Amino acid sequence: MICLKQISSVTKIKFHNIQVIERSSADSNIVSKLEAQFPTLHYPKPETFSRGECTQNLVRFFAILSMQRSRSGWFETLLNSHINVSSNGEIFSVMERRKNVSTIVQTLERVYNLDWFTSASKNECFAAVGFKWMLNQ
Repeated sequence: MICLKQISSVTKIKFHNIQVIERSSADSNIVSKLEAQFPTLHYPKPETFSRGECTQNLVRFFAILSMQRSRSGWFETLLNSHINVSSNGEIFSVMERRKNVSTIVQTLERVYNLDWFTSASKNECFAAVGFKWMLNQ
């Protein structure tokens, strides 16, 4: 992932054309060693869309902690563009879900147990599941 810091309001975009002219055999050894460490680069496409098909896949949990007007919506859209990542939006925007600790815990359990159904829900095995939490809520 590449992160660019915007310093001014003027956008200057430069494109670089990078080509690999010759690859040494040492590079291919490194790639094969990395592939051996991570045997599941692509998660399986489920056939019955039941959670049982995806039980062997590790699911990572995340939370996007943000403030309003910080471009967190853009970042969340970027995450959701990946087929195996699901970010469920501002789950605590409704007051009832954050009125006390027990309702917050219940909401988190629903999200992290994959029982939360939103427009971000996908018929795929997940590699990462999370949500966005605005810090002023």
